[in-house]
Amino acid sequence: MEQHDKIVIIGVTGYIGAWIAKQLTDMGYNQITGTYRNEDKARQLQTMLPNLNLYKANLEETDHWQEVLSEAKWVFNQASAFNPNDTTFKDRGRTKEKGIRMLLQLAVDSGTVKKIVHTSAESTIAYANEDPLKTTFTEDDWTNENREGLFDLHMVSKTMEEKAAWSFIRSHDNTTNISMTTIHPTHVMGPSFAPWHHDMIYAMLHGDRAMADSQLYGVDVRDAAAMNIALMKSTETNGQRHFASAFKTTYSAILDFIKEQFTDEQIQTVLGDVVQIIPGEVVAELFSPVQQTSYYQDMVPRMLNRVVYQTKHPEAYVYKYKEPNATVLQAMENMLKHKNKG
Repeated sequence: MEQHDKIVIIGVTGYIGAWIAKQLTDMGYNQITGTYRNEDKARQLQTMLPNLNLYKANLEETDHWQEVLSEAKWVFNQASAFNPNDTTFKDRGRTKEKGIRMLLQLAVDSGTVKKIVHTSAESTIAYANEDPLKTTFTEDDWTNENREGLFDLHMVSKTMEEKAAWSFIRSHDNTTNISMTTIHPTHVMGPSFAPWHHDMIYAMLHGDRAMADSQLYGVDVRDAAAMNIALMKSTETNGQRHFASAFKTTYSAILDFIKEQFTDEQIQTVLGDVVQIIPGEVVAELFSPVQQTSYYQDMVPRMLNRVVYQTKHPEAYVYKYKEPNATVLQAMENMLKHKNKG
């Protein structure tokens, strides 16, 4: 990537996308184009990063994409197509398939795009496995989106989307030989660049409810953004899938740390009511009668801290934020600051 190359960030107002724009700007890149859906967020991001060229565009329509991709060389895709009328996750998957194929075809039609880094998810790799003894996963593994009983059906549509992307890249339709790399973030945490984001800490821990304790792999949002850029710049990553995972912890460890560092009032301000976490061993025992289900085989090994994510490409990126407590602390402080300002 040369500093005057046109770079496109699809979903630039998103949690990772905004940090990609910030980091590229700090690195001196000066032809950054971003797409957005929300006008208010776009205006606010524009004041934070005045160098951005912003277009309202989405992956359900062809409007504006020719202009967005004209003369572009490098594309970071942080977005997915979405249709509110979809009634099933298979329907959502078909919408995402259509959207990613449209994007890739338009990139081919531009005649200038060289590479796309597509943000997928760890949920397209490590779930719906039908071998109950398998607990180690690498980027060679795929979630079986057709298995019944998945605990989170969002992984169905994301897996369908990613498979459609690879199918296009490897087909005769890719007439300009665009390269693609996919990045698969685990739980993304850390301070947001823009004030409207709630990271996975909020999603995991807020609400008056009970949940099973479990291991979780995580990555700081700043590392997730920097890894996107590193993967784009390296030709050795072309055609590869990459876990984005810098540390391993548990839900209870995160919540205990938050309770040690913040007052009840501060926690209420950021999270509202917090979950009650039940030991994983207790929940695993309760689910022992349904050991043949996808839910059991996916979740109980995680409750018992037995699942291992093992990247095949450790040389692709060196993480800066490897201590979960530091990431959690900075994320909570950042959310508290934004809440107090609001």
